[in-house]
Amino acid sequence: MGDLNPLQYGIITAIVIVLLLLTVVIIKKSKQKKVDLPDVDAIFTALKKDNIESIEYQRSKLVIKVRRAKDVDLEALKETGAIGINVVGNKIKFYYDEDNEKIYQSLKEREGNG
Repeated sequence: MGDLNPLQYGIITAIVIVLLLLTVVIIKKSKQKKVDLPDVDAIFTALKKDNIESIEYQRSKLVIKVRRAKDVDLEALKETGAIGINVVGNKIKFYYDEDNEKIYQSLKEREGNG
C-alpha cells in the first residue's frame, strides 16, 4: 500500500466520518418509538358495536355505516385520536394521523369477534 499523502488521509478520514454518521442515523431511526394504534375496543365502544352496519376504507378515511348516527359517542371517538369526524346521514367518516389502513384492518378483524 505504501505511504499516503495528506490528501489521501483526508479522503479516508472523510469517508470514515460519513460512514459513522450514517451508522448513527440508522441506529436512531431503528430506535424511534413506533406510533401505537388507537384502541380498537374504544373505537367500537364509541360507535356502539351493535350499531355498526359496515366498515369501509375510502381514500385514507374510515367510513362506518351505522344504524343510528345519534347513538354514536362522537366525544369518545375523538378521545381515541380520531380527527376530521364527519357525520353524513348514517355514515361516520374520520381518520387518524397515521396508519389508517392498519386501523381499518384491525377493525375488520375484530368486527365479527366479541
